Amino acid sequence: MDWKKLENSPLEKLLVIRCLRPDRITVAMESFIRRTLPRGDDFVSCDSTSSFNQIFADAYSDSTTTTPIYFILSPGSNPVRDVEALAQKLGLDPKKMLH
Repeated sequence: MDWKKLENSPLEKLLVIRCLRPDRITVAMESFIRRTLPRGDDFVSCDSTSSFNQIFADAYSDSTTTTPIYFILSPGSNPVRDVEALAQKLGLDPKKMLH
């Protein structure tokens, strides 16, 4: 496949990068989100004065049953404890939030 043709198919480009250059996937995901999602810049450019917990709580308040939150993880990261802590803070069953 011609590399330039992948510019017209951002998801396929992302998959090729994942296969050929897994070390570049974080940068590629950021570019993919900026280019393909409405208000994509808002999702990858966070205010440095906000804590992770505040950003996560804001993301949760924006989510619905049809608009889930996806975690793009790097090796060694595990958001399970953060999800459980937010659920407990909101009085929800943590097990129901991890599906």
